[in-house]
Order: sequence, then C-alpha cells, then structure tokens
Amino acid sequence: MASLDALEHGQKLGTEVFASQPPGFYVLLEAERALFGSSVVAIRVGMLLLALFGCFCAYYIGRLMAGPRGGFLAFALLATPSRVEDEAIRVRADLPSVTLSLMAIAVALFAIRRKGAPGLVAAGLAGGALASAVSIKLLAVAAVIPVLAIVLGRHELRFAVAFATGAAAVAVALVGYYSDVLGPLWNEVVRFHLNAQTAAVQGAPRDVGGNVAKVVGTLTDFHGPRSPFPWLVLVGAAGTVLAWRRRQILDPLWLWLWAATASAFLILHKPLWAHDVVMLTASLAVASAVGLAMLLSDSRLLLRVVASGSVLLVAATITHHLSEVTRGESRGIEWAAAALRSRTPQGSEVASDLPIVPFLANRRQPGAIVDTSWTRLGSGSLTEAEFLHTAERDRVSAVVVGHNFARDPKLRRALKGRFPVVLREKGVSLPGERPEELRIFLRAHS
Repeated sequence: MASLDALEHGQKLGTEVFASQPPGFYVLLEAERALFGSSVVAIRVGMLLLALFGCFCAYYIGRLMAGPRGGFLAFALLATPSRVEDEAIRVRADLPSVTLSLMAIAVALFAIRRKGAPGLVAAGLAGGALASAVSIKLLAVAAVIPVLAIVLGRHELRFAVAFATGAAAVAVALVGYYSDVLGPLWNEVVRFHLNAQTAAVQGAPRDVGGNVAKVVGTLTDFHGPRSPFPWLVLVGAAGTVLAWRRRQILDPLWLWLWAATASAFLILHKPLWAHDVVMLTASLAVASAVGLAMLLSDSRLLLRVVASGSVLLVAATITHHLSEVTRGESRGIEWAAAALRSRTPQGSEVASDLPIVPFLANRRQPGAIVDTSWTRLGSGSLTEAEFLHTAERDRVSAVVVGHNFARDPKLRRALKGRFPVVLREKGVSLPGERPEELRIFLRAHS
C-alpha cells in the first residue's frame, strides 16, 4: 500500500520507489486503484476478486478433467487451506500470480481441445497469462513447465508460436513501459533476490532441511497430522494413480508436475517465507480435487466412501474457517496512525519500518524505504545508515519504529537527536511477531 501510495503521488518505480517484486505487480496495483479506488478496503476487494477468478479457473480445470464433480471439488479444495483464505485479501503478489498461473493452465487445456483460430487464440492467451504471472512474482516460473508440456503436447508448431507470441507481447509491453528504468529494476527485482539467496535473513530457514520443514509446516497450518489438507492431498493422489493406471485420465499429471516443480523451487529458494508456499498449496489442491472426483465415480464402494468422507471434510473445514472472527487492524497501529494525523502536517512524509502506519495516517512513505522487510535488511539492500539518511530529509516530519528496527538502540539514539519528541505504545502485536514497543519520533515543533 505504501508503494501504491508513493506511485499515486508522483514517485517513480525503480528510481524513487523500491521494487521488491517484478513490475507487473505494480501495474496490477495501479489497475486495481483505477478500478476500485486507493483505500485498503478497495485494493483488498480487487485482490479478493482475483482470488475468486482463480477459483473459477480451478473449477474449469477440474471440470475439463473430471466433469462437474471435478470442477466443484477443485473450487472447494482450493478455498479450503487457511493459507489461501488469508492471502485472498492481502495486498501481496502471491495469490495474483497463482491466479494467473491457473488461468494459463486452464486456457492451455482449452487450446489443445480446439482446432483452428479459437485454439491458437487460446494458446496466445495462455502465454500472456503465464508471462503476466511471472511478471508479478518470479516464483510463478514453476508453472512454465506444466503449461509448456500441455501446449507442446499438441505437437503443432503453430500452437507453440502462438503461445510464445502471447508471452512475448506481455514482456515487450512491460519492457517498453519501463524502458527508462530497466537497469534499476533489474538490480531491485533480480539481483536483490539473488543476493538474498546467500544472506542470513532473520526468521527464515538457513538450509534445505529448514525449507522442507517450513513447507510442510505451512501446508499443515503448523498443526501436523491434525490438519485435514495433507490427508486430502494423499487421497487425491491415490485417486489420480488409480485412474491413470486404468487410463481414465492423463491430464492431471500436468497438475502434479506443477506441484512437483513448485516443491523443488520452494525447497531450494532462500529466504523462504510462509506466503511463498501458496503456489504449492494451490497446485496440490487442484490436482488432488481431480483425483477425489475420480474416486467418487469408482465402482468400488470403499473408495467411494473414502472420497465422500473427504468431500465432507472439505465442507467442514470451510465451515469452520467461516465461523472464525476476523480481527481488525492492531490497536497499536491505529494509535500510531491517529497520532501522526494529529501531530504531523498533512501530506508530509513519514519514515517507518511499518509502512502501513504512514499510509493509514494519509502521510507519504519515502519510496526508497517502502520495503523494510527482513529479506531486504538481511541481504544488505537496505542498511541502517540508508534508513537514517532517508529519515533525515527535510520533508520527513516523523519516524515510526516498531518492527525490524524496534530492538536497535543505536538507531533509536540517532533518531532522537533529530526527532527529540518520542511517543511510545507498549505491547503492540503484529501477525506472526512477538509484541514490540512502538515509538513515534517527532520534530521538536510537532
């Protein structure tokens, strides 16, 4: 939201606004702002609509492979994991890239089932959707292998050409639009993440074993065997194997290939965060749904009973999640935003390691520090000295510290020399973090 706000007020991506994701993500954000508005609720509505579109793409994939049951189960199973539900309204790149990956697979499957112009157009759309997914989050490259396998399986050169044309059109459009900042974007989007691969980033696993544990823990919502999702995946995998052995279905193998590719990428990816695993969760959900649908049609009573029990488990899980109360913004975050609105000039800049605070206060976050994540700090892309240098600009009326810099006494002392008025709020809780003391540093005249 801080990035979108900075772009809306004239700062430029790549030179003034740090790009922690590929440029397609910021094109998406600006499109959502144009359609729905620039408030948190408006952008979350846009993200939710994208997530629902992803569910409908999953429905279409399941329907193509296993009939209406497969479509219904693909929709439902994709919405079952709490990780997907949580990401559906978050303003992050993960679920939009998953949605476009699902779209690419769905349109590619449509393309190979059509002859003539409709099939070629669909192949081009598949290429465009896949390129768009990667332009939003680089980890979406895991979907390239299954989509290519589907398109090239048609064994017709013109389909491959149409696919490549669609992908190239998106790439050329983005390169043309950002032609004057390609160098900075490469440094921030690609080199930044490559540097982070070898950095010791706080809170992230340090080795392959840690990544495996992180992936498994995320897939199970850290509930271990008590989580229903891995059991549903196992039943779906068994159904796929049984159907494949009877030569009933072959297409689901592409979905399992997507899951396998995503697993490999995540296990090797550093630093790995829980939200990165959404891509694997989605691929497993859609692949498993098709296998479950085939079990429901099996002639053996035991297999149908197991499949029916799995369907009931999906329904019960979704019902349980719907009954949970969604918490609003943290009390400390609301306190800080209110304090900034009353103690700083409207339209001034506020530097913060919690960029949502300046946004909620309708204050500008300097574009260079819109990303103050552990990944950026650990990789050396943003240093304490650079944060201080940005905070000391004349336009900055306050500095808010309550996350990654909260336990840095040297930084606090340096800030207090320039911003002597300090407001404090103890016990501020953030999702997945231990409570911290939130400090607002104000100029003496504030």
